[in-house]
Amino acid sequence: MDIISHSHKFPKLDGLLPFHTIAMDLDGTLLDSRASISSLNHYVLQTALDQGVGLIIATGRRFSSALPYAQEFRGNVTVVANNGQVLRSSPSGERISETYISENATYAVLSLGKKKGHSPLLHVDRFEEGIDILIESPITDEKYHNYSGGDIARTKLVGDLLEHSSDRALVVCYLSLIKEELIELEKELLSLPESFEYRTVITKIPGVSYCLEVLEKGVSKWTAIQSYLKISGLGEAGVISFGDELNDREMLYSSGYGFAMKNAVPILKEGASYITKYSNNEDGIAMTLLELSVLSFR
Repeated sequence: MDIISHSHKFPKLDGLLPFHTIAMDLDGTLLDSRASISSLNHYVLQTALDQGVGLIIATGRRFSSALPYAQEFRGNVTVVANNGQVLRSSPSGERISETYISENATYAVLSLGKKKGHSPLLHVDRFEEGIDILIESPITDEKYHNYSGGDIARTKLVGDLLEHSSDRALVVCYLSLIKEELIELEKELLSLPESFEYRTVITKIPGVSYCLEVLEKGVSKWTAIQSYLKISGLGEAGVISFGDELNDREMLYSSGYGFAMKNAVPILKEGASYITKYSNNEDGIAMTLLELSVLSFR
């Protein structure tokens, strides 16, 4: 497959840099199957950063999980975490913007999920306190399918999540090895009276399970990127983005140059303007930027 989709032709760039910002998903995009940034991806992106191009890591992960990857780069990197609910800077961790799910919506979503026998995880915005996730059982419990690698460091056990629905809620997560179970739960969640306040997305977390996330309606990776662009005085057309899952859809479809990865889910590739020749295990981001011939290397 060519670097572009068959129905779109990438413009001739004539050696000019057509973008000011590179936005990229982590898992399945910047990271390879070993959850690492390859040396080539790092070199090319560091070169872009050194030449004044902004780097944005846009992920469904919590900020503390994405921060170590951002800190691999020398210089300021912006991190969109929790699928757009939080925007922070690296390496400082400084908060730029945040959006919370309302108390009523959080309560309704938690209540229904628990009633149906699911075990929710509640992501909260308490980074400075060392807390990211509230749960009712240890994160090492098999029902969480090794979520976050079973890391207990930034999780807090609580007796009843319903008592924490006002605790700066970012995302409610439900996990399952069976996607159909989450699709059924999603249908029920979207039938609640409070559903006008939130949206849902189902993704597959590599090495974990399928994940149903409930987020504030109108919030996405792209809306967080728009906040960054507004603060920076930059235009949307100057963003080149890369992603592989449905939570990257708004970002890819709204960017000036949105690339679905070769390994992206089919439905994302169907609507993307451009598709990379290379997968996340083939240095897809770096190879695409190199083939566009818009960066200077010494």
